Amino acid sequence: MSLQQEINNQLVRYMELIPGTSAFIDARTPGSHLKDNFCIIGAGVAESSRQHVHIRDTAGFNIGAAGQPPGIKNSLHSHRTAELFVVFKGQFRLYWGNEGEYDAVLSKGDVISIPTNLFRGFEVVGRDYGFMYSVLGGDDSGGGVIWHPGVITDSQGHGLYLKADGSLADTQAGDAVPTQEELMPLLTEQEMQQFDTYTVEQMLPFVAMSKDYRPVVNDFAGVDYQQYALTGSPLAGYDFQVKSHDDVSIQAYKLANQTALPLHKRKEKQVLINFSGDTEVEVVQNGETASVLLTTGDVFNVPLGAAISLKNVRGESFTYCILGSDQPEKPEVV
Repeated sequence: MSLQQEINNQLVRYMELIPGTSAFIDARTPGSHLKDNFCIIGAGVAESSRQHVHIRDTAGFNIGAAGQPPGIKNSLHSHRTAELFVVFKGQFRLYWGNEGEYDAVLSKGDVISIPTNLFRGFEVVGRDYGFMYSVLGGDDSGGGVIWHPGVITDSQGHGLYLKADGSLADTQAGDAVPTQEELMPLLTEQEMQQFDTYTVEQMLPFVAMSKDYRPVVNDFAGVDYQQYALTGSPLAGYDFQVKSHDDVSIQAYKLANQTALPLHKRKEKQVLINFSGDTEVEVVQNGETASVLLTTGDVFNVPLGAAISLKNVRGESFTYCILGSDQPEKPEVV
């Protein structure tokens, strides 16, 4: 396979995303029944074996997305590994705590790293369809979702059953009804008390709002662009706005007027999410050169070890770079 064929296979166009409408136990519960879940790179924590996965291979983290109309919720749940969101469209009310008692509204471009061992859910507010990208740490994203007991209880009677192994039985698709012994047990009151809670003030340090993005010292001297270090470890060489131990990090590049970043390599796995504008990515690996044009919303899974350059094609472009470490090293210009 040529390098061009390989990178074409590692590109997921926003306009070609295939949603899953029964990925999770709450997918038919009234109030959550109109949501779309997307597995872009890796299966993430999808519970349905019928969920479409665009790129199955992962390298330490998964990229997904959630899309939903106003008033539709993703129900209270927790994760064992990092969960980060980048809002792409619309406004989301994120709520958290054992009963969802705290909340905050996130808008386009806002980024949040949600602490583990914390129940969280979200709904779209306002008038527009909402869409946000998600980053889940770990190749298996921690082994699945931990659901609030009320979510599992409310799901009864709609043809979906969550089994103890984390898989979903869908009787409307022909699956057999699981026995009581096969079902996922509900968390006990004692187990619920082991989960953390955060006030709104305590959650604010985990949010980088787009209006508050602050540029950092650029990795590429002599190039007129802006670089942002949004989430990563406080021990990293970058001054990340959100300082959290997630095993992944998020940076971003703002390019204009056909500005190009030089050809460079990173030791960490990286995925590009082209948030706005058009960005040409040149890829060099093993003596071959190929290129791909990223348009708004496209996701590109950069081959591990490849050298890349980014060039703004027209106007202004903004691209997120998801890295497979919360302490990434500086890139090597080649």
